[in-house]
Amino acid sequence: MQLPALFFSSLFMSIAVSAVVRPSRTLRVLAGAYGLANLAAAFAVAVLLPAHFALAPLVVATLACAGVFLLATGIVQTKTRRIDISGVGTLRLTVQQDIRTNDAAGLADGTAATLLPGSTVWPQLMLLHLRLEHGGRILLPVLRDSVAPGVFRALGVAVTAIGGRNKPLQGQYKTL
Repeated sequence: MQLPALFFSSLFMSIAVSAVVRPSRTLRVLAGAYGLANLAAAFAVAVLLPAHFALAPLVVATLACAGVFLLATGIVQTKTRRIDISGVGTLRLTVQQDIRTNDAAGLADGTAATLLPGSTVWPQLMLLHLRLEHGGRILLPVLRDSVAPGVFRALGVAVTAIGGRNKPLQGQYKTL
């Protein structure tokens, strides 16, 4: 009797998941390091190798602007979001302010969202293209350090289930 019960429970398993997505420390460190590399390249072109570049002032300005922008991106605190996926696949996105993990306040005012084609699920990263109910679009990167331990896999399974409803998915890397 265990085998049929196990079969039917796995067949009708719920995809409901709720995840708090914080800004990834890894992504912020990488953006900051890349910004520093751009500033170092701007310094090298301006001071050490100006004769080797045809438009040295333009190259220096471009590298310096990119470096400052990337450093600012790595320093600025971005928003914490909460993704709620119901058992039937309805997706809601909420911007959280001073969130506590056991606090469910603010769920009722979440924005309905639709998963767009081009969303990607990789073993270490998810890029979720979402269309919000008011028509806006958002690209939400989710790395393993963005969510609580164990939630990344559950969120990946739920997103894959939502995105794979209309087409079969193959392989380890999925573009929905």
